Amino acid sequence: MDTAANTPTTSARIALVTGAAQGIGIASAIELLKNGRKVVLSDLKLPDLSQIPTALRANASAVELDVADEAQCREVIAQITREFGGVDILVNNAGISLKNASGQSNGILEIDMPEVQRMIDVNVLAIVRLCQLVLPGMKARGWGRIVNVSSLAGRSKSVVAGPAYMLTKSAVLGLSRSIASEMGQFGITTNCVAPGRILTQMAMQAGEEVNRQYAAQIPVKRIGEPHEVAAAICYLASEAAGFTNGAVLDVNGGFFMS
Repeated sequence: MDTAANTPTTSARIALVTGAAQGIGIASAIELLKNGRKVVLSDLKLPDLSQIPTALRANASAVELDVADEAQCREVIAQITREFGGVDILVNNAGISLKNASGQSNGILEIDMPEVQRMIDVNVLAIVRLCQLVLPGMKARGWGRIVNVSSLAGRSKSVVAGPAYMLTKSAVLGLSRSIASEMGQFGITTNCVAPGRILTQMAMQAGEEVNRQYAAQIPVKRIGEPHEVAAAICYLASEAAGFTNGAVLDVNGGFFMS
């Protein structure tokens, strides 16, 4: 584990953020660090800690993690437990939205089962796996925060997302409610954020014109920023969110209102 902290204190909550090399992941890591957490950033490629403000970097660590790889997940959680005592806050941010050669999502008649399975593996089953790995420790400590990143595509009709992505992000919502119901009694809350269109690499896959047209349909007339989603994640991971359980925070500029 690439780390800037050699002797972590036991008082700070330990957070693991997946998909933390860029976008919402790195923004969430920074916000958690600002709130005094020790944060392990994970991604397929080792996250670059130079993106972290210098004043916060001492509490940041980085590790390579393919969330669809069960052995890697087990090893990373074991390593965090050895070095820091366990994961107190799990932010399941890693996700994929596969595109075809034209940069668009395949429709229901075009998607094949390997594509669907790949998105299920990363967007849903990885969350199940990581939750199973961290929940015993959270139960033992009597405290935990799980924040799962769903999507507007899981909440309502999506303008650009295909059926496989919408399927997986809807599944995240149901899974989170189930965990929240079962684990709330142990001081563990489980919640979701559902971002709308956010200026991330994933959103840029659709192209500038698609995003311009999308922004025109949003009441605030712009695309969101990663730090705005990170702020919602940071609240759900906070001490103050102990009575917020099984909730969904929509961060979409008013495109979808419930």
